[in-house]
Amino acid sequence: MIAAVIVLYYPDLTLLERLLASLGGQADRVVAIDNTPGSSATLAPFLERFQYAIAYIPVGDNKGIAEAQNIGIRESIRAGCSHVLLLDQDSVLSPGMVDKLIAAEGELLKAGIKVGAVGPRYVDGKTGIPSFAIRYGAVTVRKIALDPLSNMPVETDILIASGSIIRTATLQTVGIMRSDLFIDLVDTEWALRARSNGYKNYCIPSAIMMHSVGDAAIKVFGKSVYLHRDLRKYYRLRNAMYLLQVSSMGWQWRSYILRWIPYYVSLSLWTSEHKLSNARLLLNALWDGLLRRLGPARQYQGT
Repeated sequence: MIAAVIVLYYPDLTLLERLLASLGGQADRVVAIDNTPGSSATLAPFLERFQYAIAYIPVGDNKGIAEAQNIGIRESIRAGCSHVLLLDQDSVLSPGMVDKLIAAEGELLKAGIKVGAVGPRYVDGKTGIPSFAIRYGAVTVRKIALDPLSNMPVETDILIASGSIIRTATLQTVGIMRSDLFIDLVDTEWALRARSNGYKNYCIPSAIMMHSVGDAAIKVFGKSVYLHRDLRKYYRLRNAMYLLQVSSMGWQWRSYILRWIPYYVSLSLWTSEHKLSNARLLLNALWDGLLRRLGPARQYQGT
């Protein structure tokens, strides 16, 4: 039995309707966790319009994406589900996506492979750029193109959470998401933690999903670069600095992040309209990460 866990935050009902329509028939159980501050059951009438039951859990405050996912995961385990499908509110599943992921996982398990998560090839809704499988090396990061006509699983070190399917038995062994990270790099940390425990993660190229990455995209030296709001920059940089100190992330990823941090700080400052306040925010992020001060960054909520 597959449970779809959807994390909501000030949901755009048009996008949510699109997601739920694409999800119809692809999951046995749907759990919507609402992280919107002050959320209540007022969203329930909207969810009742769909032809399948949706369990709506309003949290009442922003607990972070990791804790919202964990609430859904715990609920799915209590319900006896075998798999959890993690979803963001701005994703759209292609027909048969879940069946393709489950079938591929089954073949991998039959081959004796310890499978962590399996995920689709997603296409960014803003740029039309497809995702890659990613493998971290000593000095380089390999981006492996995914053939949408292929059913062959492609090993990847990391997967984005949305669209990923994980067995509940694996979650009980590896552990659930780290709620103290709050948001950003939550999926990366879990995927690499699973790898450190002997599990492998896979992209399934023929399983397709639409998904929006970041808040905006710009071209830098001919390449698309995704931008986030200032507060998201804080979480992304803080968590990267903290995870540099975590051995389960692996030395290849940590080597990459040591090079990524100065690039990210420079890009963030260059693209910011408020460079002084942004510089202060980024310094706080680096300092908090170094000192392992995690959780919600309430002192920066106004940025």
